[in-house]
Amino acid sequence: MKTIFLSFLCVIMLTGCNDDNNTTTPFEPVTITPVLIGKGFNSINIAPGNLVISNQADWDAFLISMGYYSSFFINTPVDFSLYEVIAIVDSMRPDTGHSVNIDTVTENENDISVDFSVLNSGDGYTVMGQPYHIVKIPRLPKPVIFQ
Repeated sequence: MKTIFLSFLCVIMLTGCNDDNNTTTPFEPVTITPVLIGKGFNSINIAPGNLVISNQADWDAFLISMGYYSSFFINTPVDFSLYEVIAIVDSMRPDTGHSVNIDTVTENENDISVDFSVLNSGDGYTVMGQPYHIVKIPRLPKPVIFQ
């Protein structure tokens, strides 16, 4: 009788310990609030592009390329152990009515998406200018995708 009871108890333990709690909650995208570093336009004509700057050497090189205009940046210096910099630099435009805007930054399950827009209000001074928008976001171990 004791053997039957122990056998029954073992069967219950083996089947009752089935790990059915493997349900993971699906990843919910998280909106990241970027911290403004600089937004405006320059007249230097640096290489346009969408940049992710994640170290001090690249940041220093970028600041040098921005020349005088980097003196208007706020929220610097950047601690690259905590943050990375997102910079969008547009092409040279014929007036100050053009701008670029980082609309949203979203952490997805596998990446960080940066949604931005290139705007032309039709207003502004007739002077060659290169729009830019530069922010810092928390450093995350995911690639940044520009959309």
